Amino acid sequence: MLSDDFEWKHKRIDNSRPPLRWIANLAGSLASSALLRISWAEENEDIGFRYNIDKFIWDRFWPIYEKYGTFYKIQMDVEDEWE
Repeated sequence: MLSDDFEWKHKRIDNSRPPLRWIANLAGSLASSALLRISWAEENEDIGFRYNIDKFIWDRFWPIYEKYGTFYKIQMDVEDEWE
């Protein structure tokens, strides 16, 4: 559990057009799942056709998400609270 004096500060950084943001968030989901498959393939040294497809998906969809998707910047002021 986090203590009561633990501060979460959220700053919303995104585009204000909801349909575009929704499409970009979907593109971000596709890119994130492709990145997971890429990392798994690299870890198992399974570099082949599927790896190239996932890399293509990552390269095409991640910039769309970065430009139009929803990002939250979280600032946490924590000093040795985990100990």
